[in-house]
Amino acid sequence: MTAARLRTLTAIAWAPLNLGLLYLGGWEWLLWVAILAIVATSEMLTLAAKSGRPPLPWVGPLIVFVSLVGAWAMPGSGFFLLVGPLLMLSLLALLLCHGQSNAFERWGVTTSAGLYAGFLVAYMVLLRDRADGLWWMGAALVCTWAFDSAAYLLGRRFGRRKLWPAVSPGKTWAGTLGGTLVAMAVSLATVHFLKLSYPQALGLGLVVAVLAQLGDLVESVIKRQVGVKDTGTFLPGHGGILDRIDGLLFSTVGVFYFATLVGR
Repeated sequence: MTAARLRTLTAIAWAPLNLGLLYLGGWEWLLWVAILAIVATSEMLTLAAKSGRPPLPWVGPLIVFVSLVGAWAMPGSGFFLLVGPLLMLSLLALLLCHGQSNAFERWGVTTSAGLYAGFLVAYMVLLRDRADGLWWMGAALVCTWAFDSAAYLLGRRFGRRKLWPAVSPGKTWAGTLGGTLVAMAVSLATVHFLKLSYPQALGLGLVVAVLAQLGDLVESVIKRQVGVKDTGTFLPGHGGILDRIDGLLFSTVGVFYFATLVGR
């Protein structure tokens, strides 16, 4: 089976799996998000080890556990009360590992990995638990997928000028702009489901597209720093979980705050 076909089949299975669990919500969605967070954090910590900075024990899993339990038990703004305790717990781990070599540098890398792949993933629980959270999280998923797919296809077909070759050589201005327009068009469906105005719906699509692209570029920087093509092999044809949700991590955060600002 060719790589392109394998990638397509994985994508076809990925969408209904996520949408089905999103529809169920409750513990099913929480469990799925926990799996994503655990695998993504594991991938980040593996990258840290490959870069010569072995992670400090327990810090990454601790951040994931506290973030997800907090998002479930303290929905809304109460979730952010966890930031202080999270940092203190990670600093206590540094204290216990004070005798190890490069402990402070390793603490920084490990904590950053946990916040990136654990704390940000928890927004998927926060957003789903909002009023109309099914539709808000659905908008984040579908608009991000629309942007990614359109940017990939249009970039391959029409892309000439590179977007940021030093960070991600494959991305083009044509793909980015085309993907943004497609995401904005798809987001017009929120006029019906979320009762947004047309300008608000277009703004939502723009927010998702910009943040999805930034999330993708951030992950590209991390992989280039370590010297790897993919973060893992969890998804055939796509690489690791982070390779699949890098843009979604950023776009979900954006949609959460967008929903807060428009008062929905």
